[in-house]
Amino acid sequence: MLHSCSMAFDNQFQDTAHASSQDLVAWSRSSEGTVCLNVDGSLLGSPQSTGFGRLVRNSDGTFLGGFYGVATQASILYADIMALLHGLELCWDKGFRRVICFSDSLQTVTLVKNGVSPYHQFANEIVSIRQLLDRDWSVAVDPL
Repeated sequence: MLHSCSMAFDNQFQDTAHASSQDLVAWSRSSEGTVCLNVDGSLLGSPQSTGFGRLVRNSDGTFLGGFYGVATQASILYADIMALLHGLELCWDKGFRRVICFSDSLQTVTLVKNGVSPYHQFANEIVSIRQLLDRDWSVAVDPL
C-alpha cells in the first residue's frame, strides 16, 4: 500500500516553475456517530489525468474507506461531481447513514443543493446525487 500511495503522489506531473507553496490544513472532528466524507476532483491538463477521490473517517479520524477513480471527461467540475456521487454511494453501501460531506467545489455543492435543468451538461449525475440524498439518512453537503 505504501508503494501505491507513493506512486500516486509522486512529483512526475509537477512543474517546479509553477509549483505552489504548501498550505497546512487541519481536520475537524465530526460529531459522535457521524462519519466524515471528503471528496475532491483533480485535473492535471489532459483527459488521461482527470480523476477523483474520496475518504471516509469516523469521529475519531479512523479511516473507514476510500477510493479513487479516473473521470471520463476532462472537466474539473465533472471530476468533483463524480467524487461526490461515488463517495455518497460508498457511504450508503457501507451502511453509514449519518454523513457530513466536504467538497472544495462550491459550484458542485450549489448545483446539488439547487438542482439543475434537464439540459445541464451533468444533469444525470446531479439527479443521481439528489436521489441518493433523498434516501433515509442524514447527510450534510458543505463546501470546505
